[in-house]
Amino acid sequence: MGVKTGSFDKEFVDNFLERVPMRRQGRKSEYNGVIQFLASDASSYMTGSNVVVDGGFTAW
Repeated sequence: MGVKTGSFDKEFVDNFLERVPMRRQGRKSEYNGVIQFLASDASSYMTGSNVVVDGGFTAW
């Protein structure tokens, strides 16, 4: 729902976007940085952490 895929109807997306401070869905490419970080040695000491990439949705 947070990633733009075109698989949701317009009414659903519009209602969702009312709750996202950035007022848009994420692009798949915007997840590349966090995926690269988590797959690299840079995150080797991380345990039990949440990395939130949601356009501010959870800030409310």
